[in-house]
Amino acid sequence: GRRPTPSTMNLRTATSILGTALVGTLASAQNAEPLGISGSGTTNPSKCFWHIMAKLEEQIKLPSRLSYRAVGSGTGQKEFLGKGIEIDGVETDNGLAYNDFGSGDIPISEEDKTKFNDMGVDFVQLPFVLSAVNFFHNIPGVPSGKMGLNM
Repeated sequence: GRRPTPSTMNLRTATSILGTALVGTLASAQNAEPLGISGSGTTNPSKCFWHIMAKLEEQIKLPSRLSYRAVGSGTGQKEFLGKGIEIDGVETDNGLAYNDFGSGDIPISEEDKTKFNDMGVDFVQLPFVLSAVNFFHNIPGVPSGKMGLNM
């Protein structure tokens, strides 16, 4: 048979991880109001997340609403950790998450992880790759194509 490509394997892995995370939450929500799961963070995988979430919403048997806000890695971390978010003019650092998951280009620091673990906030960081990032240039005097910048 045809061998899966790395991007296919990564999409399958991401879908599997998100689906597994939802199963436990959904099992306890059978008689509850519509389930809402929200996340925020880096913009790079947002279209993939939105696609996966749309497919999951179609297939989930319980009323649900999945959302992801592409607001940047730093904001995603702050919202996930409840860190540095302004409420009524006061900046908080209370460990109360504003979303259920986040995504970022950089991992949460060991210092923050320890601090929030000590407050009883446990979380898992899962590295993944969902897309390629290209380099492009428009540098005066540097030609494009075969005679230009090649990598």
